[in-house]
Amino acid sequence: MHARQAWLGLLLGLVGCHTIEGPASIELASEHYDRAFDACIDEGRALEMPPAMADRGNGVIETEPRTMGSLAEPWRLDHAGPSQVMESTVQFQRRRVRFLFAPAGFEPSVIDGKAEFTGGAEPGSPEDVSRFDLETYQGTIELRAHVFIERGFVPNIRKSTWSNRLSSTARDAMPRAADDGTDRMPTLWTPVGRDEEAERTLLARIQARLQERAETADATSGPPADGPSS
Repeated sequence: MHARQAWLGLLLGLVGCHTIEGPASIELASEHYDRAFDACIDEGRALEMPPAMADRGNGVIETEPRTMGSLAEPWRLDHAGPSQVMESTVQFQRRRVRFLFAPAGFEPSVIDGKAEFTGGAEPGSPEDVSRFDLETYQGTIELRAHVFIERGFVPNIRKSTWSNRLSSTARDAMPRAADDGTDRMPTLWTPVGRDEEAERTLLARIQARLQERAETADATSGPPADGPSS
C-alpha cells in the first residue's frame, strides 16, 4: 500500500510540473496572418486535434476534440496539475480548441435578446461591406485561443445502490424525425468550462512556432550569392 501511494504521489508531482504560463493573446501584423493561421492548424495536428473547420476570411479555426489523459495514461502530460488529472480520471473528459483571429480592439456587437433578429447580413449590404475580411485586412490582428472542456455522460443510466456491476442503462426508441428533416440524437458530451491554463500554454507553443518560422524565413531570404567573376 505504501509503495502504491508513493507511486501515485510521484506521478501527480510530475504531471503538475508541466504547466506553462503563456500570453493571453498574440498580436501580429496583417502580413503575417497566413503564417499564423497555418501555425495554428499545424499545432492542432501536432496535438492530435486536426481542424474540423477553418475559415480564413473570418479568422476561425475549430479543432476536432481529443480526450484528456488520466492516471491510466501516465505518459500523457497535458494537465494543469494534480486536481485536473484526478478529475479526468473519475470523469470522462475531452478538450476542443477554437482559434479566433480579429482586428486588435475588435468588440462584437452586444446581443441583449430584446432586439428583433434579422438574420445574417445580405451580400453587398452596408453591414456586409463593413465587416472585416482578414484575408484583405491591413493592420494589427489579435489571436486568441479558447480551450473548452467537455464531459461525457451516459443518458438514462440506472445506478445500483448495492454494486456498480448491477447498474444498467435504459434504451430509448429512435427519436421521431424533426420538422427540419433531421433525426436529432441527444449529445453524449456537455461543456463544463474553459481550460485557461491550456489556452496560455497553446498560445506559447504557437508563439514559439511563429518565431522559429520567422527565423527560418530570414535565413532563407538572405542576400543573394555573389555572381561569377568575369
